[in-house]
Amino acid sequence: MSHPRALPSAPLRYSFALLASLCVLLPAAPARAALPTYEEESSLLSSVPGTDDGSIAAMLNPAQWGNLERSETSFWWSDRQAAGHRREDYGVSLGRTLGFSYRHRMLPAPGGARGVGDYQIGLGWSDPLGAGGLSYGFSGPGRSAFDRKNFLALGRIVRPFPWLSVGSTGRIASGERQGLLDLGLRPLSDPRLLLFAGYALEPNRHWDHGDLSGGVAVRPIPGLEAAGRWSEHDRVQLTLGVTLARTGFRAHSRYEHSDRAATEYVVRMNPPVRGMDPEARLLARRRFLEMDLKGEAAYQSYRYFDVSSLPLRRILDDLTLAIEDPTVAGVAVNLSGFDANIEIVWEVREKLLALRRAGKKSVVYLDRPGAKDYYLATAADRILMDPFGMLTIPGVSTTKTYLRGTLEKLGLGFEEWRYFKYKSALETLSRRDMSEPDREQRADLVRAMYEEMADGITSSGRMSRAQYDLTVNEEPALMPKRLLELGWIDAIAGPDSLREVARSVAGRRVAFATPRSLRLRRCQPDEVWGPRPTIALVYAIGECAMDTGIRGRTTSKALKAFRERRDVKAVVVRADSPGGDPLASDLLAREMRAYRPSGKPLFVSQGRVAGSGGYWISMDAGRIHASPFTITGSIGVIGGWIWDEGLGKKLGMTTDRVQMGKSADLLGGLILPLIGLQIPERNLDDRERVVVKRGIMDLYDEFTTHVAQGRGLPVERVREIAQGHVYAGRKALELKLVDEIAGLDRTIEEAKAAAGIPRGRRVRIEEYPRQRLFRLPSLPGSVASRLGLGSRDGLAAPVAPERRTYEEQGLRSMLMSPGIPLLLTPASLLPDEPVAR
Repeated sequence: MSHPRALPSAPLRYSFALLASLCVLLPAAPARAALPTYEEESSLLSSVPGTDDGSIAAMLNPAQWGNLERSETSFWWSDRQAAGHRREDYGVSLGRTLGFSYRHRMLPAPGGARGVGDYQIGLGWSDPLGAGGLSYGFSGPGRSAFDRKNFLALGRIVRPFPWLSVGSTGRIASGERQGLLDLGLRPLSDPRLLLFAGYALEPNRHWDHGDLSGGVAVRPIPGLEAAGRWSEHDRVQLTLGVTLARTGFRAHSRYEHSDRAATEYVVRMNPPVRGMDPEARLLARRRFLEMDLKGEAAYQSYRYFDVSSLPLRRILDDLTLAIEDPTVAGVAVNLSGFDANIEIVWEVREKLLALRRAGKKSVVYLDRPGAKDYYLATAADRILMDPFGMLTIPGVSTTKTYLRGTLEKLGLGFEEWRYFKYKSALETLSRRDMSEPDREQRADLVRAMYEEMADGITSSGRMSRAQYDLTVNEEPALMPKRLLELGWIDAIAGPDSLREVARSVAGRRVAFATPRSLRLRRCQPDEVWGPRPTIALVYAIGECAMDTGIRGRTTSKALKAFRERRDVKAVVVRADSPGGDPLASDLLAREMRAYRPSGKPLFVSQGRVAGSGGYWISMDAGRIHASPFTITGSIGVIGGWIWDEGLGKKLGMTTDRVQMGKSADLLGGLILPLIGLQIPERNLDDRERVVVKRGIMDLYDEFTTHVAQGRGLPVERVREIAQGHVYAGRKALELKLVDEIAGLDRTIEEAKAAAGIPRGRRVRIEEYPRQRLFRLPSLPGSVASRLGLGSRDGLAAPVAPERRTYEEQGLRSMLMSPGIPLLLTPASLLPDEPVAR
């Protein structure tokens, strides 16, 4: 695993040293200049190369190619004409990261003005402190008349603070060296006011005989700029510019000894400056965002060729764009094939409600929805249902399958080590029916989920609570005509009618935009100097295990690295885990505990389940956020023992051993071929049970003590509400086990605020684990590992864990680590998703 490194410092010193050597150690130049002078080159700039971001400045400082966030193309020409009415100066510069420029000029030469074309190919890169770049320049026809030589340029721009920019460039060509150092100051720490200065050292000059220039640039409103630049020898340049959306225009008027020499005109496509937004007025609320949510909601998708995953953050970000974009009147959402657990559904629904609060409309299409799909749809203004669809809404239940009889038939014995009232994770193996404490907490969860969904659905005003309860109990499946009669939907129509209904809701003619087009429209350049703050988003998903699930071994190292990195201003952990191995849980908890003295904010956003070991990794966060549908708590420890009670005899298998130590035989036993599991030969004796109980009680004491410290509660109070009891999100808030009912995006925003990042400041979200490139074919684990295709540390793309795998994870944890106390939440506590869907 490779963790992001701290900000580089040595490379910066080396680059400045190299530039200094290019600028200072200047040998004697030939009779004619092989390099154009800075004065010739800078006529297209409003300030200096290190501050006038864009492809034109990249011709003087190639680091600007690395500064660009999107590709820019610039054209220019001069109003000054040479003999024959030919333009004296024109050209083009374009690119991002990789750049190209061409500039044609008419220059004085023996026998009259001659033309020469100068070309450059550049490469730029960015880093947390700024950008660097290099370029290669050469000339075309006419080069011999001016003794033009090919050159190599190296550039660097450093912006350590929002108010400071330092740029430097060095060029070398056939013995000639040329250097430039420039400085930019923003007294207001934003683009409204810029003070700049430059120092150019031409060939054949001593280091203290360079040309000095300077000036001021103002941008009173986005899209409007004015600048004045002075240089030695009584030269002045005035610039006026305007940028509309993605197109900019500039005029640079040069004066020499108070006489106008020429005016350069520049047209810029995709300039790296914020422009005026005429669409905000001309197309105000005249677009509808179309969203097709067919696929499986996940926390991360694969980077390429993954058309089936819907990353949660992308869905939420697209809806946020619709809320904030003044041209958007609403959204039209196709929910056919949307597969998500109820917690993710709640987060998406909250965004649709925020859209409504912003005065915008939403239209939703359904085909065969379950309760949770309809719950999501009721946040919309209009609901369409397919003519052949059906709503299934029978209520909420939670079912548990018991395997004691199965184990007996197989010849396996099982003993549950349960010392806490509600810690029922292993009941499925030890009982034939539900214990009363387990029934009690399950009833609480089912009631909480039913009430939350009922309140949300009835708050839409489509039915009363009494009508809802009656329908659930008397008509658990409803056809479209019946739903239309009840007023639960607004129209019976196919997905092709979404646009027509959207126009009707908008009350005017509207255009339709895709999420991608909206992202491109709202992708404005980040003109703030200084390292962009980073928020780390760490996914702790699945069982608490060392090398699978939450990956305690590598995720703990990532948390440590993020704590030590200066550019990471806050960390958000998304916890969606039923628990498991306490060692893996505590590896994360220890690193999270270390954030408190560091002062760096660390928040936890809990997903569908964050119980037992999932709560262990949450308890030391600065703040814990959960949804109403989150299952959390389960503060307790449990364990169990499975042994051969006739299985070997049924299979015709026997074992034999040699041992030293009374309990050494507990580590051996029957090994099942092909499966690879080892089944102990006997149960524990009374002496061994005493040892196990002591270990479980010690771990429980440590668990409750850490919860008390992390949550600021008395230990006695924690032990009163613990005992392995699970809670739904709102009850957990009441008990102070969580701090707020909020989703992932709200957690990220609050983490930014806690880090002191101004509202609206663009940040970089760095996810861990990193996205994998593409989905590999499914292979058995042993085959995949032998082929080197197993999931590598830090590269897994976690999706929202499925309920059916939690039972398997718990059983596997017990079989692979016999006798180890477990921090495990019963998987079957999750209400049955097929019923609640």
